[in-house]
Amino acid sequence: MKRIAGLLIAAGLLGPAAAERAAGDPDPQASPVLAEPAPRRCPGTAEVVVRDANADDARTVCDGASRALAFLARAGLAAPPATDIRVVNRLPGELAGRAIGCYLRDTRTILLLDYDAFESVGEWFRTPVDRELYTSAASHEMAHAVVGCHAWPHRLPTAAHEYVAYVVMFGTMAPGLRERVLAKFPGPGFTSTLQISDVAHLADPNRFGVDAWRHYLGRRDRDAWLRSVISGEAVQALPGDAP
Repeated sequence: MKRIAGLLIAAGLLGPAAAERAAGDPDPQASPVLAEPAPRRCPGTAEVVVRDANADDARTVCDGASRALAFLARAGLAAPPATDIRVVNRLPGELAGRAIGCYLRDTRTILLLDYDAFESVGEWFRTPVDRELYTSAASHEMAHAVVGCHAWPHRLPTAAHEYVAYVVMFGTMAPGLRERVLAKFPGPGFTSTLQISDVAHLADPNRFGVDAWRHYLGRRDRDAWLRSVISGEAVQALPGDAP
């Protein structure tokens, strides 16, 4: 069974059992319908290939992936040897209509909605979707791939994976868009690492992402902090957290 390391939730929530079922091979009727353009290698990246995307979507996805890799490289975190990003018009199984993208840990593959499907969501993070927000979704998922590479073979809590992915997403987002998104989620962010939990992420993924970013901004050595999160030292699985 394939296991999902990271999800970008579009609407509603997936419980742990649903996420595990969705990560398995979907039945034929639920399989995503894919286009057939040639694979595109993202320029300037370490073997990142975008598959099944039209030219505009491939450029946007590559931009997001490149931003994530550059951000994490500055923190001393190298890119995976290879990453496939499959652009689909719907996600498989129970993820369909409920998420924007996911990272499949076992195959080290990213699934991401194409822009038309993303646009049909209407808004994300309480913000009308546009190409820049789509770029941010690609950055988020590429960050999961980097975290998965450095954490392997250990299994990090979902909260640790998501913390880093959301930090990368906001850290690479266009400043004007970031300001608009953050304004819709007032608050101080996490004030304790104990608040960085799988339960908090499941309860409200968007709020979790904003709180993670604000918490990250308060770290004295942000690069070292991210490395400690990925090493499993900073965020511990808590009783009651999802598996």
